[in-house]
Amino acid sequence: MADPVVVPPLTIADLTQAKLDGTGAFDTLMRAASIHVQLEFDKNRIKGQDYAQVYLTAMQYVLQNSVVFLLQKDEAANKANLVGAQIRLTETQILLAQKQLEQEEFKKELIAAQVEKTKAETINVVQELENLKAQECLLKAQYDLTMVQKLQTTAQTSLVQQKIATEKAQTVETGVDDNSVIGRQKLLYKAQTDGFQRDAEQKAAKILIDTWNVRRTTDEGTVADGVNQLYDANIGRVVTKVLAGVNA
Repeated sequence: MADPVVVPPLTIADLTQAKLDGTGAFDTLMRAASIHVQLEFDKNRIKGQDYAQVYLTAMQYVLQNSVVFLLQKDEAANKANLVGAQIRLTETQILLAQKQLEQEEFKKELIAAQVEKTKAETINVVQELENLKAQECLLKAQYDLTMVQKLQTTAQTSLVQQKIATEKAQTVETGVDDNSVIGRQKLLYKAQTDGFQRDAEQKAAKILIDTWNVRRTTDEGTVADGVNQLYDANIGRVVTKVLAGVNA
């Protein structure tokens, strides 16, 4: 099974190194945009009075798409990890199913052996009955045979009751040992559900905090208002929710 993809935390350096030859996403895309704008200017397709407007517009879209690119890169890695986890879960379920199948085959072999043993015992009883001439011995042998059948019926009843309990455990939460196969499956499904919820909360917190950091760093005039909902109080509530989700 493939190892999970390690996703390092995003930093401002991933976006820009604040220099023309930087290796950040913004630096690289901005260099390409500048070349194209300069080419259009040199060919006189952009007039001098429009050059600044075109350049600022290009810078705005490059910054926006640089942020989107970095966020989507992490999202793709997280999706890959999720698919890997689902594959590992499926493989585990297949192994469990194979074990259950092996158990059923073993049960069939055991029952077949018990049937053969019963047949042999019956033959022995018949042979003994043929050898017994007294009516008293014949009645005793019949009584013993009846007792064997009663034990078999009791054993079958117990097996049916166990099967009923097993089938009931498929739909009823109580009455299942956590260490049983069904109990472990239920615990696994619950842990997976909780993990999805924690992951969603952490993604939401990361998007808010990263967006604020990028905008605030690149434009000190950016403010938190009722439109972007980036108040410290809002961010604080998200962080509090994340900490509660990981029991911190």
